Amino acid sequence: MLTFQALPYAELRADVQFVESLGLDSAWLADQAVPDSLSILEAWTALGALAADTTRIRIGTLITNAAIRNAMLLARQALTVDQISGGRVEVGVGAGYYEADHRWLGIDYLDAKGRAQRLTEVVEVLDQALRGERVTYAGEHVKLDDAPTLKPVQMPRPPILVAVHGTKSLQLASRLADTAAWVGEEGKGIEDTLDGFRDRMQRPDGVCAEQDRDPHSLRRSYLAGFAEEPLFASNDSAADFIGRFAEAGATDLVFTYASPAQTAFERGVADGQFATHDKHERVVAEVLPAFRR
Repeated sequence: MLTFQALPYAELRADVQFVESLGLDSAWLADQAVPDSLSILEAWTALGALAADTTRIRIGTLITNAAIRNAMLLARQALTVDQISGGRVEVGVGAGYYEADHRWLGIDYLDAKGRAQRLTEVVEVLDQALRGERVTYAGEHVKLDDAPTLKPVQMPRPPILVAVHGTKSLQLASRLADTAAWVGEEGKGIEDTLDGFRDRMQRPDGVCAEQDRDPHSLRRSYLAGFAEEPLFASNDSAADFIGRFAEAGATDLVFTYASPAQTAFERGVADGQFATHDKHERVVAEVLPAFRR
């Protein structure tokens, strides 16, 4: 479940605790910087609180912009949440695409090649730092001199999830990530998103083979609700959606949750793209058991 934390923390806590009570596996927060129309809680600070206020569910970001975080500071934040949660954090990172975030924070917005290079450097640092190793690194965007970090609870390190779009991010995910994640494109229907997901998630197999990595060790995640996908219109539509993406190679599906305390996503609810409290409960009870079996 992904929720936009554009609401008071008490409401966010209640939403995530509700999802945990349903038996879902993970809860994710967005990591937009300073949106101009919604007041969104800072993601990693909120995750620290959620780590203490939940007991079982895994938590993380979909997705942290690698450009707006110092790589070692991000590692220390994630390892702190790893400790607070008792080993339930996952670190989702992407190259960043929302230019306004950079403008609001005073951080240069690079071209696509530069963003991909910066993501590569951040993930290479995280792969070491999240293991509790000191890191020396000399990249174009990240430079570190014997930087210390914390010891992880999860061994050998908390899982890394990389948002994939182009060839560079797919290669990076295949080389270092535990999960490759993709989100459907706004305005496109399920046929287009299925084709896009299937294409992207087949390409890592060759890269994994080159790295002597079992391609089945790379999980493939799809974030639903942003393309024109009325998966919550009915139980049948939810079952059809889950089944088709599973057939296309998805090991993980993340649904978007519309909190009753946040009315900004009413259109997504009306279109069946986002799940309300009741729809989440219904799908978990009546649809998911068949797939989990």
